[in-house]
Formats: sequence, structure tokens, C-alpha cells
Amino acid sequence: MAGFIPEDIVVHIRDTANIVDIISEFVALKKTGKNFMGLCPFHAEKKPSFTVSEEKQIFHCFGCAQGGNIFSFLMQYNNMSFPEAVRFLGQRYGIEVPAQKISPTQRKELEEKERLLKINQEAAEYFKGILSSSSSGKRARDYLDKRQMTQEVTDRFMLGYALQSWTGLTQYFSRRGVPLDDLQKGGLVVAKKGRHYDRFRDRVIFPIVDIHKSVVGFGGRSLDDSLPKYLNSPDTPVYHKSRTLYGLHVAKDACRQSGTAFIVEGYFDLLALHCHGIKNVVATLGTALTRQHVRIVKGYAKEMVLVFDSDEAGIKAAERSLPLFLEEKVDPRVLILPEGKDPDSYVFAVGANGFLKAAETALGVMPFLIVSAIKKHGLTLEGKVRIIETLKGPLSSLLDGVSRSIYIRDLAERLDIDESAILEQVRASATKGKKTVSLPKPRHGSKLEEALVAIMLQYPEALSSLDSEEIVEGFETEELKKLGRMILERSSSGRPVTGADLIAQTDDVQVKSLISSLSMEEIEADRDSRHKIVRQYQAHLRKRQIRLLSRKIKEAEKTNDQKLLNQLLAEKQKWAEQHLEAL
Repeated sequence: MAGFIPEDIVVHIRDTANIVDIISEFVALKKTGKNFMGLCPFHAEKKPSFTVSEEKQIFHCFGCAQGGNIFSFLMQYNNMSFPEAVRFLGQRYGIEVPAQKISPTQRKELEEKERLLKINQEAAEYFKGILSSSSSGKRARDYLDKRQMTQEVTDRFMLGYALQSWTGLTQYFSRRGVPLDDLQKGGLVVAKKGRHYDRFRDRVIFPIVDIHKSVVGFGGRSLDDSLPKYLNSPDTPVYHKSRTLYGLHVAKDACRQSGTAFIVEGYFDLLALHCHGIKNVVATLGTALTRQHVRIVKGYAKEMVLVFDSDEAGIKAAERSLPLFLEEKVDPRVLILPEGKDPDSYVFAVGANGFLKAAETALGVMPFLIVSAIKKHGLTLEGKVRIIETLKGPLSSLLDGVSRSIYIRDLAERLDIDESAILEQVRASATKGKKTVSLPKPRHGSKLEEALVAIMLQYPEALSSLDSEEIVEGFETEELKKLGRMILERSSSGRPVTGADLIAQTDDVQVKSLISSLSMEEIEADRDSRHKIVRQYQAHLRKRQIRLLSRKIKEAEKTNDQKLLNQLLAEKQKWAEQHLEAL
């Protein structure tokens, strides 16, 4: 894997970086014994099975079997290539990574991303400068004052202003020799009829910053309510709205400290909460909440509160999000705001204490949908029919049968109808939308073989006293045999035998998972215990060889091959004597 970057640089970065510090930026970890544990970011779970070892500098999830070293995590979580993960950590720890031995395609991709991030940072500074300009930015400053934005929040989120010009930003970058093609790829300009125009014009600008504090995109709000009211960057090589949350780079620490994350839909909703000192809040970016968003937030907060508008769109947003939370085994709450209020106007009306007090009364998603449906359709005969029609889908999506039964009973009592009538509709909806779920395959292989490889990994000094080559070649599980050979190869060459080193040596995902899993297993084996395990396996090998010879002897008897038969009988006798001596 280190073919594109000198191995000594990769090793230096891996030895310098701390896997717990890095993963803690994305997953809430808690010290448990020698290791750290948290909810896995790669699959849905309620009980933590994602384990990080600071001592061994590896991670492993015992639920979905994902595992690896610090580079593996960044590659999987952030969709990075290996060189990108190495460079990211190199920048973090001040280690220079020479750009060499990179394929032309990879070099082009890396350079493009670096150029676009640099352009975005310059654009953010450009917009910010216009906002602070005494003349050009006055209109936008007046608008922000009207929205009651504080200077502290304006500075914290680097708010800016795009001129009421078709080519203001385009000309700014042209004077600096920045190609129009790069501006278009970054989503800052739009090509039309052979000409290029600024995407954002006469708008308050919200730079979108990722968790690494890089400006990856922009949002813009019109000052006169002209449509579209909000305009966002398109997806680019550095920005993916389905995986990005506005304000997370600021909110992550507050979410961890409070254990709660408020999720809102708009820029000003988030900024208004910040103006009142509420920092544990993130916003979606002109898109519906996605499963990846839920996974990201789950890494920082155990509890999530959806603060959507109380109108029809807000109710639909909550309803759409329910399956996502169920898939991720998260039970969010929904804060119902008074009619006509959004989070922005509400927090300015009641203040921080009023908002937090209201949040304490937030309902679970299902109770919220029930209350909303009854409020919308009423309790007439026709209204009850529509309520059941509206709720049968969300009810059928509940995976917990007990919860589903409780909500059906509650709904039946509220509507004053027979519980079985609702249940029939819910079952029909569940059958109609039933999907086949593919579960991860359990790990196969001999427990004895796994124990031997775990010893080889965790007690490298034991290799010298074992007949390691004979043992490894006797493995029946191919992944274990492959891993055993890797360990022996490193040991014979005098290189260190550690899980982190071995993970860096292979691209095989199954072998990576095996290394992280076996490295994490608690094996407190003294010298005598290790030899006992080896003797057990050697006895197993002898028994296996005797069974194999017995089958061959039967075949030789059938074909009446006396020469082969005598040879096999002698060999079987030899193995049997060895087995008796061992006993």
C-alpha cells in the first residue's frame, strides 16, 4: 500500500499519529479497560462494539468485522485514497510527504482537490472582505442586522456577501490566473452559451466547512426573497451534500459534552441558536436528511432532536427521516414548534432557556407523527381513515414489535376504533414494502487456528520456540494461512510483527479484518499455555493426517495397488506412533 509514498514516511506518520485522537474526531469513544469503545460508524448498532486500541494502534468492530489501522479508518470513513489519508495525517502532525511515485491519474486527482480547496478558501476570504467593506457590503450587513446576527457569530462562520454582479468573482480569480475550468469544477461559476457567470450574486454567503476545517462549498441567501431563496454549491470533487453537515466543525465538541445534537434545516436556524449560546446544532444543506448524516451525528451525540418547521414540509421531513433512524438504531425526538414558527424565529422569541425547556418536551418520531396526523385530518370518520392511511407506513417500518404494538394500541384508543383494524392495515403495508436484508456472514475457521495466529500476533517472541512453518502450512482456513505466512515473512526479515504494520502491508479487506480482530482478542497466555495450544494443534494435525491416510489406504485396497498400500500403511504407522508419543 505504501508504493506511492516512501515506506519510511508512512511508518513515521503512523508511529507519530494517535489513532484514538483521530477517530475521536468522528466517533464518540469511551475508555473501557485497556481499549476505547463507541458505536460503529460503518453499521447500525445500539450497543457499542467498535473497539479502538491505543496500545496497538488499530480498530475493529466486532459487529460488522470492519477493522484496520489509522489509514484504513480515514480511507473508509472519509472515502479517501491511501495517499490522501497519509497526506492528511502528515499535515496534521507536521510531517512532509514528498509527492513522488504517484500514478498520473492519482496525481491529477490529488492536485485538483488541493486546487479546489485553495480556491474555496480564497473565495471565502473574498466574500468576507466584501461584507466588511464600508460601501459594497452595507446592504448585506443591514440584512444580517435585521436577522439579529451578532458579530461574533458572523465571524465564527465566516459569513460573506456576493456582489450584485454577473462576473465579480470570475474577474477576481481571472486577475489571479485561476483557470475558469477550476472555478466551474468547484461550483463557483456557471457556463452558459460559451460564457461564464458567477453562481452566487447579491446573496449572503455561508461558507460550508468540513470537519477538517476546510472550505468545501458555499450556500447563498437572497436579500430580497427572490427565487431561489437559497442556493447551494453542487456536488464537486471536494463537496458531497449527502455526507456534509453545516456547522459540524463547530458543534462537535458541544455535542460530545452535552450528549445531544439538535438537527435543523436552515443556515439561519443554526446561526440563530448560536446567537443564543446553543452550539450543539448542525444543519442539513438543501437536501433531506440522509443515512450518512445520521451516522455522522451518531458519532458525536447519543441523543438527537429534530427541530423542523411545524408546517407540512417539516412534518414530511420528520416522516421521511424515520426509516433512516430505524436503520441506524437511533431513537430521535422531534421538537414541535408553535404554528408559524421556525427554529430561527422561535429562539429569538423565547430565548435560550425557553428553547431548551421546550426541547425537554420533544416527542419521539412516532408520537410526533401520530399527533401531527390527528391535528391535520381531524377525528371525523373520513379523517380517521386518512390518519390510518398516513401512519400505516411508518408503523410498519418499526422493527421492534413491542414498540409497534404499543403505538398501534395508543392510536386505536385515540381514534376509538378496533386495534385489529389498524393492525391489518399495518401488516398489509409491511408485506408490500418488505425487503430482503443481507446479513454479514459470520467469520469461519478453526478456533484453534485462530488462537495460534493470535499468539503469533500478540506474542511474536513465541515464534522462535514454535515449529511455526509446519503449523501455518497445516492451516485449513486460507485467510489464516495467508496471515500466518505474512507474520513469518516479517519475522524472518527482522521487521516488527505488529497488527498495525501487517494491516499496512495488505490490501485484502478480509485479512485486514482478521488482523484487527485477532489483535484485539484478550489472550493472556504464558509460555506453558502457549505450548499447550501448539501441542493441541499438532495433535490435531496428526489425527487429520491419519484420517487422510486411512482414506487413501481404502482406495489403494480397492484398486489392489499393493506397492502403494504398503507405503501408505508404513506412513500411517509412523504418524500413529508420533501421536502416541505425544500423548
